[in-house]
Amino acid sequence: ELSTRQNVQLHWIKLDHLPEILPTLEAAGLTTLGGCGDCVRNITGCPVAGIDREELFDCRPLIDEAAGFFYGNRVYSDLPRKHKISIATCSHQCNAPALNCISLVGTQQDGEFGYAIRVGGGLSTVPRLSRHLDAFVRPDEAMDVMRATLDAWRTNLQYRLSRVKARMKFMVDDFGAEAFRAEVEKFLGRRMTDLKERPVPN
Repeated sequence: ELSTRQNVQLHWIKLDHLPEILPTLEAAGLTTLGGCGDCVRNITGCPVAGIDREELFDCRPLIDEAAGFFYGNRVYSDLPRKHKISIATCSHQCNAPALNCISLVGTQQDGEFGYAIRVGGGLSTVPRLSRHLDAFVRPDEAMDVMRATLDAWRTNLQYRLSRVKARMKFMVDDFGAEAFRAEVEKFLGRRMTDLKERPVPN
C-alpha cells in the first residue's frame, strides 16, 4: 500500500520472513527506520517538485536536508508522538499543508522567495486545520525554524502526559497561533520576519 506520507507499507509479513525481507529492503535503499515511531515521519512534498513550471522555486534541497537531519536523529526520535512535516512551493498546495504538524508553503515577499509556516494540522479523531504563524521564513532559515518549532513542542512536558493529547495540534489549540509563535521564537533566539500576505493555492 502507498501511504499518504509517500511511504510503502508491506502487509501480511510473517516473522520468519524478516531475515530475508530486511536485507532486501536495505539493498534497495529502503529502511523501516522510524516506522510507527514517535519521530518525524516521512517529509512530504509536491510529487513534481523540480520539474513543475508553475512552482515558485525548487525546494528539494531543503527536503533532502531536513530528511537527512531528522531521520534517525536521536534527539528527535523520542517526541511526544508522531510528527508530520510537509515542504512544497507548488502553486496548488497539492501536499495538503493544512493537515500537517508543520508545513512550509512557498511564497514570495518583497521580491524574495521563501516560505510561510503553518502549524498544528492533523486528522484522526480530533481533526484540525493548521494555523498560520504569519512569519516569512527564508530558505536559509528554514531548518532552524523547523527545529525551534519541534523543540517548543517536544520540551513542553504537558504534551507527554497523555498520548491522546500528545500532538502538536493540541499545543497550538491551547496557546493560540500568536503565543505559539512566541514559543518558537524563544527557541529560535530571535523574532521571525512578519509575513505580509498569506499564500493561497491557485
